[in-house]
Amino acid sequence: EEHQKGPCAKEGNEEEEESEDEESEEEDTEEEDEEKLLDNPNVRECVTVGNFDAHQEGDLTFVKGEILLIHDKRANGWWVAENSKGERGLVPRTYLAVELGRNQALCHFKCEFQVPKEEEESHEESEEHIEVVDETADGTEIKKRTDSHWSAVRAVTENDTVEVLTTTGAVPAGFRPSMLFQLLEEGEEFRGSYYLQPELTPSQLAFKDLVWNSERNTIHPRPTRVSLIVTLCSCKMIPFPGTGVRVLSRHVRLCLFDGSRVLSNIHTVRATWLPKNPQTWTFSPKVMGILPSLLDGDTFVRSNSLSSDIGILFELGIMY
Repeated sequence: EEHQKGPCAKEGNEEEEESEDEESEEEDTEEEDEEKLLDNPNVRECVTVGNFDAHQEGDLTFVKGEILLIHDKRANGWWVAENSKGERGLVPRTYLAVELGRNQALCHFKCEFQVPKEEEESHEESEEHIEVVDETADGTEIKKRTDSHWSAVRAVTENDTVEVLTTTGAVPAGFRPSMLFQLLEEGEEFRGSYYLQPELTPSQLAFKDLVWNSERNTIHPRPTRVSLIVTLCSCKMIPFPGTGVRVLSRHVRLCLFDGSRVLSNIHTVRATWLPKNPQTWTFSPKVMGILPSLLDGDTFVRSNSLSSDIGILFELGIMY
């Protein structure tokens, strides 16, 4: 009986391995089919697999899940596409995918349906004419792309990028996408200049937060409930990123915070570090001359909040 069980178990393992190999082969075949369909000139409709913001004039912004009509599949990886609103622009090929069932049927139908040569040539001429008109209708010409690196990378959203970098160990432990950086990018509300400029009343005839003292010919001082000076010295035991990524900046962003809302302007201070001690960040004293304020640890934060639960939020950041 023991001799009989041995071959059976081995045979079962071989069957499992064969089934796994077949599944992997099927997945590879599906990916190859998708790539072939994507490059097939007869396939015109593609679905976006991520969000994309226009990098320069002529690009087309889209969100994940949109259906785009492709007008020109260029060799440099930037294709001319049109969205449901009729807007045209350049999109990266790596942000596009095809729906296999629908496009295979469409491709099969187009292969069977033969177009007369004369009609095909006239159709191509009309398409070329329309494309030129669209590119020059707004007075700007779509520049020819030379950055073909898009064809070498997969399309991923920002969240997917963070997940991939975290999985590979490139993102230090405990780090996540910056909340304060996102607030700074959204508008001027959290910048220092917004708090430096006096605010006007709705009538635009007087300052909202400044009162003039006509007797002393000066501005009335406003009492401050809390006035505090903080010196940022160093940060220690900071996990360093993994290999394979190039760090552009190490910095700290600070602001007043009540646990849920940012209550003041956000200030960024760049940190310095030494290769022999990469887990310690240090900060320069007050800079002089033409050095950028990003290196200066001296700043101010201001808030008109009456909350009793106000603290200072320090956000350590790494830019790749």
